[in-house]
Amino acid sequence: ITQGTLAAGTNYDLTYAGNNFAITKRAITVTANAGQTKIYGEADPTLTYQITTGNLVTGDAFTGKLSRATGEAVNTYAITQGTLSIGTNYELTYAGNNFAITKRAITVTANAGQTKVYGEADPIFTYQITTGNLVTGDGFTGALSRAAGDAVNTYVITQGTLAAGTNYELNYIANNFSITKRAITVTADAGQTKVYGEADPIFTHQVTTGSLGTGD
Repeated sequence: ITQGTLAAGTNYDLTYAGNNFAITKRAITVTANAGQTKIYGEADPTLTYQITTGNLVTGDAFTGKLSRATGEAVNTYAITQGTLSIGTNYELTYAGNNFAITKRAITVTANAGQTKVYGEADPIFTYQITTGNLVTGDGFTGALSRAAGDAVNTYVITQGTLAAGTNYELNYIANNFSITKRAITVTADAGQTKVYGEADPIFTHQVTTGSLGTGD
């Protein structure tokens, strides 16, 4: 602290003894905004915050940015101060919040027109992703199934064990699977006869194209 313009007039011999004046840090609190999220597989947004107590002096600004705990699976993660700073003139207090990674929506639809011939083994049931997409490196597990039955008919293709893991909200759209008739040709055996006046024999035949299903 200097004497400045302090005076006592010409009748005094003024001696000045100085002292110190302190400028203390300005208190400011920054709070990470609540409700910040992203969908699994997307890039992180810029994490936002507000000044919740105090204020910046005109012309001053923050440097750096908030960060968060590591992890890319569906979960909640603490938002941390990261590199956010306001310099040596401030006493910065940081109040955290949570960042959520939410499930990725995806729709799988069983392909239409899937069939088999009566008596044959079921094919592997196929499907397509009709909305959304898998994140690179992810894949489905399990397989589609169908309603029980082996007679000629239509059967609903069900989700079965098909899954995409806990990071996805999987919506399944069914379709029908058809069991179609089995083509078979039966030919009466040649050379069948009886003696006049006798009863007819049991007429015999052979399956000449196709085959019967097991148990038929």
